[in-house]
Amino acid sequence: MSGGTGAFDASPLLNRMARLSREELESLQLFKLRRLLTRLRVNSLYYRKRMDAANLTPESVKSVADFCARFPVSTKADFMADQAEHPPFGHRLSIPREQVALVNTTGGTSGQGQEIYGRSQRDVHTQGYYHALPWFMAGLRPGQIAINCVPAGGMTTGGWGPGEGLRIIGATAFHLGGGTLTTDGVIDMMARIRDIGFIYASTNFLHRLTQAMQKRGMSPREAFPNMKGLFIAAEGYPVEWARKIEETWGCILHEGYGSTQLAGFGASTPGSVAPDDGSRGLMRLFEWEHIVEAINPETGQSVKSGETGEMVVTNLSIEGSPVVRFRTGDAARFVDHREAGGGMAWNAIESGTIGRYDDMMKIRGNNVWPSSVDGCVFAHPEIVEYIGRVFTTPDGKTDVEVRIAFTDHPAPCAEAERKRIINTLKQAIKQRTNVNMGVVEVNRAELPEFTYKARRWKDERQQGYKL
Repeated sequence: MSGGTGAFDASPLLNRMARLSREELESLQLFKLRRLLTRLRVNSLYYRKRMDAANLTPESVKSVADFCARFPVSTKADFMADQAEHPPFGHRLSIPREQVALVNTTGGTSGQGQEIYGRSQRDVHTQGYYHALPWFMAGLRPGQIAINCVPAGGMTTGGWGPGEGLRIIGATAFHLGGGTLTTDGVIDMMARIRDIGFIYASTNFLHRLTQAMQKRGMSPREAFPNMKGLFIAAEGYPVEWARKIEETWGCILHEGYGSTQLAGFGASTPGSVAPDDGSRGLMRLFEWEHIVEAINPETGQSVKSGETGEMVVTNLSIEGSPVVRFRTGDAARFVDHREAGGGMAWNAIESGTIGRYDDMMKIRGNNVWPSSVDGCVFAHPEIVEYIGRVFTTPDGKTDVEVRIAFTDHPAPCAEAERKRIINTLKQAIKQRTNVNMGVVEVNRAELPEFTYKARRWKDERQQGYKL
């Protein structure tokens, strides 16, 4: 299921942006960038100091490449220090304090604290637009019923943006995320609604929802025959899993890349995440709204097309707390527009493989990404969930254990088949990571249930060295 959505013909904006040449797109970026820097030089002491330190003025920026070479990057630590010294928003805030209409924070999952962002009323609408844009690309249209499985409200951008985006499109939204309903409760509500055309969920929750439906003997594609699209974000997955999801639901699976720093989504797939040729789909970057770079985290230099780098983002339209060359810590495989195909000038990042540099584990001299093991495990539809741990044995050696649980529907796997899968999985993990890992079967009840972002790995090595 690799067909497109027809969104570019249906949207004058997308049609216009899709027809821009690379030169025209970068000219638009430069115009918006100079306008942003002019405003920040006057209204944000934080960014004025960074411009002065680089001997840079808005007028002196000759191109997007020139800006990326000269403007200093900011990190989470920089933002945390700024807001601690000048609470609550720091000197990054570039609108009058009384014009802050919404406060957003990051999730704090990195353990380094939460960045605080002040949004203007225009920013609130812009965040909605950044959510509506990829969903319209995925086929969502006015009047269609959309299920939002991501927690609504709270202080995160992901809690506020979806509701705004669904209203902008004109869809009929049911917000079922947030823990007020169990997974079975979500299924019960969906069965009452019936005429559902779109679902937005984390990768993990869509997996969990699908498994729960099948356990109840439901066929998603038969129960919801009017489903036009599924949209996921937040976690990696294997291509085999994506194809199975499309087959099970009878519609195309789309993915978007977003963050609080992007104020919503900054990239999305025009078509399926799993094209018919067996490759991974590409998320096209919304470059008329953001400048997105991919750099080598050690050298700071741009990576080549096809290489993995750290995402560095710059907002071009956010008023309240814009980010300028912010190092996200997100790792993505960058694909230049010339290699991405499709005739568009938008650069892209690979779907299904977004990771976090702070999630990477150094195991026996190897860089191991949790997403690499995810891909090996969930390539087997017989496995419903897993967790991993890295620990130190009593004799001081590093060991790794992967605990898996098999599904029991439509029927439990025979013992011989489970043993075969475990052996195959061990080999696949070794090939993908260069690390031998023990694989142990456990009951599903022994593993946690993840509602939004799954944190499947624990590094317990420090405990092994306590006296």
